[in-house]
Amino acid sequence: MGAFAAVLRKDLRLEIRSGRSTIALFALSLLIMVVLVFALNPQPIDRARDAAAALWVALVFAGMLGATRSMIAENENGCMSALTLSPIDPAALYGAKLAAAFAFMAIVEIAAVGLITLFFNLDFGADLARLAPSLMFGTLGFAALATLLAAISSRTRAGDLLLPILAIPLFIPAIIAGVKASEAALSGFPLAAASQWLGILAAFDVLFITLGALLFEHVIRED
Repeated sequence: MGAFAAVLRKDLRLEIRSGRSTIALFALSLLIMVVLVFALNPQPIDRARDAAAALWVALVFAGMLGATRSMIAENENGCMSALTLSPIDPAALYGAKLAAAFAFMAIVEIAAVGLITLFFNLDFGADLARLAPSLMFGTLGFAALATLLAAISSRTRAGDLLLPILAIPLFIPAIIAGVKASEAALSGFPLAAASQWLGILAAFDVLFITLGALLFEHVIRED
């Protein structure tokens, strides 16, 4: 836990000092929201569905950008090589990277919820509170997957192109479940109405976190 806390504290401190990843993620989310609002021209009857779709599009693309920037920075200054030589459990290293990615994405998600509330003319209230479980599970699962795949793609020349090709097909079932659960929440249905979709998201979280903890050691190892 000491190594986990040290790596996580380092990542958070660097982000607080520079703010580059968070600002880039927020700018991308804002751009996605604006484009989708004009493209979809949401009507009152479809407002919840369109808002849920826009929110998850922003989550996926912002998450890929954040994971890529974090891992590329580690490889550029040789920090990842130093970490692999240190007596740190690779699972703890993966957990710290996952926690940092989750924190950055959660901040952007909070801002994105505010943006969709304004752009899609939603009401502040219980509907947004019911949105929290689906976003939490979705953000955790995608952060787990993106952290692992970013470690792979950052070691290649075309890493920025490789990450979406790897991540989006694997995460499509979770995206469908997340959109359905978010739509139910924004439509005013009780949380029990989305329990099936939330269960799917939780299952993907367990799958991606377990795979990441098991495979991260082999991904970061230099041959």
